[in-house]
Amino acid sequence: MTIARLAQHLGLSEGTISRALNNYPDIAEKTRKRVQKAALELGYRPSSSARRLARGIIETVGFVLPTTRNQHSDPFLAEILNGLATELAVHDWDLLVTSVPDGHDEVDVIDRLVGSGKVGGFVVARTQREDARVNYLRESGLPFVVQGRTDNPNDYSWLDIDNEQAFIDAIRYLRDLGHVKIACLGGDPAMNFAWQRRCGYLRAMKEQNGHIGVGYLIDGITDELIAFRATQRLLSITKNDRPTAILCVTDAVAIGAMQAISRAGLTVGRDISIMGFDGLPIGRAVHPALTTLHQDSYEIGREVGRMILDLCTHSPSAPTQTLWQAKLTPRASVNPPGGSPA
Repeated sequence: MTIARLAQHLGLSEGTISRALNNYPDIAEKTRKRVQKAALELGYRPSSSARRLARGIIETVGFVLPTTRNQHSDPFLAEILNGLATELAVHDWDLLVTSVPDGHDEVDVIDRLVGSGKVGGFVVARTQREDARVNYLRESGLPFVVQGRTDNPNDYSWLDIDNEQAFIDAIRYLRDLGHVKIACLGGDPAMNFAWQRRCGYLRAMKEQNGHIGVGYLIDGITDELIAFRATQRLLSITKNDRPTAILCVTDAVAIGAMQAISRAGLTVGRDISIMGFDGLPIGRAVHPALTTLHQDSYEIGREVGRMILDLCTHSPSAPTQTLWQAKLTPRASVNPPGGSPA
C-alpha cells in the first residue's frame, strides 16, 4: 500500500494524504481521521526515509561501544543495549551500534557519525568522571542521553543509579548482621559509577565505625581474574585481621572473589560473606547464590530509549535527569560472621 493508492482509494490528493498522516494542522480533523483509519485498515506503513523527509528527523540513535578490554563480554552493557534497542524498535526507530577501530577513540567515531548524518541522537554509557564523549556531544548540538553521569552533570539528560547510597545501604546491612571488618573490591576510580560506590563504602564505614584494615580497599578490579587475585591478597592477611565480608563493585567481580575463597578451602557465606552489584541472572546460578544490589539494566535501557526519543522528537526546554535506587537482594552468600550459607 502506497500514498498514491491510498489517495486513489479515498479520492484525495497525495499531498492531502501525506499531510493528514503527519498531523499537519491545515488538514480538517474529519479528513485526518478518515485518512488515518483507511491507512490502518489497508496496512499502509510509511517508510523511515519518507518520515525522515516529512519531519526532518533521522530516526536512528547511535551508540559507540566503550573502549574497554571487556566491552564485548560486559553483561550489564548487553542488557542496557537490549532494552534500548527494544524501546526504539517499538517506535520504528533504529539503533546503530559501532566499535572503535584501532588507532582511534570513541570521540573520533562519534564525530564521524555526526558528520555523516546517519544518526539523529546518541546514547552514552559507562561514563568517566570527566568524559570526553559528553564534552563533545555538549558542543555538537545533537540530542544525547547519558546512562550514568559525570562529575558535572547539570546541563544534559541522564539516568543513573544512586551508587553511593547503594553502597551505604550495603554496609549498613552487613553491619546489622554483625560484620565489622568489611573489605571492598572497587573498580576503576576514573569511572564515575566505581568512584561513587567507593565513596559510599568509605562514608558508610566511617559512619558505622567499621574497621578498614590495611589493604581492605583495593581499586582497579575490572574483571573476574583480577578479582580472584585481589581476593587472594585479602586471604593472605592474618586470620585475626582478615575481613569477614567483601563488598564488590560488580557481580562479575564478586564471582571472581567467590572462586578465590572456594579455591582456598573456605566457604562463601560462612567464612567470608560476599556481596555484588548489578543483579545479573548468573548471581542466582552460582553456589551459594549471590547477594547483590540489583539494578534492572534492561529497564534502564528501555527508559533511556524513551528519554532519547523524547529529546529527538519534542526538544524539551530542560534536561531530564533521573536517579533510580538499587534494591538490596539478600541471598545465601551473605550471613552473620561464622554463619552457614542456605
